Amino acid sequence: MFSYLQSQRRVNLQLLQESSCQQLELLLDKLEGTKAIILDDVLLGPLGLVAPPSLFSERGIKLLKLEKETRMPKDYVNIIYLVRPLVSIMDDIAGQVLKNSDKNRVFHLFFVPRRSCLCEKHLEQKGVYGSFGMVEELSWNFYPIENDVISMENPMAFKDVAIDGDPTALYQAAVGLVQLQRIYGRIPKIYGKGTMAQGVWERAKKLGAEEKLLSTGERGTIDQIILLDRQIDLLSAFATQLTYEGLIDEFYGVKQNKLTLPAELFAKSNERDGSPAHMTSEKKVILLNSGETLYPELRNKNFNEIGKILSRSAKDISAAMNASSQENSVQEMKRLVDKLPALLAQKQSVANHTTIAENIRKQLDAFEFTDDLAAEQEFMMCEDIDKPSGYIEDLMAKKADLKKVLRLICIQCAAASGFKEKVLTYYKRELVHVYGIEVLLKISNLEKAGVLYTQSESRAYAVLRKTLNLTVDEVIEVNPKDISYVHSFYAPLIARIVEQSLKPLGWQSLKSQINNLPGPTFEDFQAQLIGIGGRHSSTPSEGSSLNIPRVVLVFFVGGCTFAEIAALRFLAQDEDNNVEFVIATTKIINKNSFLESLLQ
Repeated sequence: MFSYLQSQRRVNLQLLQESSCQQLELLLDKLEGTKAIILDDVLLGPLGLVAPPSLFSERGIKLLKLEKETRMPKDYVNIIYLVRPLVSIMDDIAGQVLKNSDKNRVFHLFFVPRRSCLCEKHLEQKGVYGSFGMVEELSWNFYPIENDVISMENPMAFKDVAIDGDPTALYQAAVGLVQLQRIYGRIPKIYGKGTMAQGVWERAKKLGAEEKLLSTGERGTIDQIILLDRQIDLLSAFATQLTYEGLIDEFYGVKQNKLTLPAELFAKSNERDGSPAHMTSEKKVILLNSGETLYPELRNKNFNEIGKILSRSAKDISAAMNASSQENSVQEMKRLVDKLPALLAQKQSVANHTTIAENIRKQLDAFEFTDDLAAEQEFMMCEDIDKPSGYIEDLMAKKADLKKVLRLICIQCAAASGFKEKVLTYYKRELVHVYGIEVLLKISNLEKAGVLYTQSESRAYAVLRKTLNLTVDEVIEVNPKDISYVHSFYAPLIARIVEQSLKPLGWQSLKSQINNLPGPTFEDFQAQLIGIGGRHSSTPSEGSSLNIPRVVLVFFVGGCTFAEIAALRFLAQDEDNNVEFVIATTKIINKNSFLESLLQ
């Protein structure tokens, strides 16, 4: 159904997509008559990750975006609201139901990912709850982004828990883990670090025990899970990514595998190569997933390797086209016709990525970018982290963008494992002086989130930088030998922890090293009851002797970056590790989106 989810991997994420799609199909097929779905704006993208357009076109279902004044379609018997459980959305729905009540029209309400008693009570108070025929939930807790990545698509998860004290996201993550085990079987080994990570596992264990899933279920295809809290590695969340996919996300934003760019960026390249442009008059949408011709090869590379790959691909296509044009026999011409669509797709892909890369290069070469990058890399090396940064002071003197200033302050704080009291006080005073008293609200949020804080005796980052080799002396960006290439010379801490855990006695030897990071270190084991047979009866050692790769689910609770995903994929390519990763996250983030979520 979704070609980019198909692979030879042990864990087939297409099963998750099909399970989610079937939930929706079953509910829709219960309703007789014409149907229109009014969608919560935020669910427009995620819906496309689980349900193909054919699901709606074959049933004659009309899709509309939920707005305060959504025009109700005529001649549709069933009006279905597909929404998140938010009281503010219920107000909009109640207003529309009151305005458009009709004897021949029935309203229905599908919550994603769970029903909400509070929302239903609110509709009762508005006097419209009785107008709904079906009130159901679609338990879409994880969306398959790629054949190795699943996401809750909840950008506010970290803020909700860390700042607002709302543990709903942890509960939803726990429900998602139980759901994964229903599909893929019981996960026997659990390791984790961090308060949020432990909160997820404790809830998942309780939910599994209630339905006897975790003790009686078959051992499945996932051998272990590592739950890691974003709180233990904030520096990587704020750092500039230097992989191709990471930079695309930071400069333009990738939403549910789609990149939307101004159409004029591609006008010249399309005129030059005569290829068709799939774009509106203003925007061009490009799908970025493993189903795209060139993207799987480009996405995880350091940007400095991209030009070389694009040049080679362009030469290969040109050579293939020239060779084909010289073929004269009927059979040769038939082969050319068969190959032509693939060649044209490759040509279009090279043209698209060349345009994207050219525009990224312009931004990378700007003095503003290079100066910011140099400053954050100095912090990563623990240079001058115990005093106010001259570069940050200069930015404030120029009244530079507040978010840029705050991000660099956050990186310095993470590298210093907390500021000295006088340094933090100085930064606060200067920020208020330059940006006004209202900046204190933003600073307060960052302090509640544990992003800005004062120093304790522990200097966790400085110690781990050496013991886990987080920064390397030799920078190898092309054909790299180490995961540090994703930030040029810095290895993301969480990815390094996962790498160390793959070694014999890895987690046991890690525990003492990561003890000074925030939150508890925990491990658990879901034993199989005696007499209960499992699909995989071999022990891990037996599995490895058969050269079957072990499957590790790495769950970033609070968000992960494309650079961290690239680092884990790099580790999986190492045959010595003999591992396949399934990467789960509350949301794929970048330095900009993560900071913005904390400041809201």
